[in-house]
Amino acid sequence: MTWILEDELQLSDVTTELLKLLPQTGVVLFEAEMGSGKTTLIRSILSFLTENKFQGSPTYSLVNEYLSTENKAIYHFDLYRLTDEKELFDIGFEQYLSEDALLLIEWPEKSLNFLPENIFWVYIRVTDKNHRIIELRHDNRS
Repeated sequence: MTWILEDELQLSDVTTELLKLLPQTGVVLFEAEMGSGKTTLIRSILSFLTENKFQGSPTYSLVNEYLSTENKAIYHFDLYRLTDEKELFDIGFEQYLSEDALLLIEWPEKSLNFLPENIFWVYIRVTDKNHRIIELRHDNRS
């Protein structure tokens, strides 16, 4: 599924459509270049799913935890500053994967060896200053 985002006012509509296709629990990876809107899209997703205030991107803490309106855990990971996948052990990444939770992961490249077979990818491409193409893909590697 693909959406063209022509301005930030459409973000709510795109998020609504995206959430109809995403699982309530599982892994969602966000792939895009720096400054393309990964965190903005995740903020929008969290505004639909939680009553918690958005804590910002967890660039330094690596993970922020939220509670959905249905009392399910949601974890927002930003793995940008990881130098290697061994650091995932330090934050207990494998334990997060075993929970009945929704994991939203920015910069997922370092986590690929740990991920389950059933994942969703959200790709964001910048076409110009105000336009984005958002694409959702389901990957069942089994």
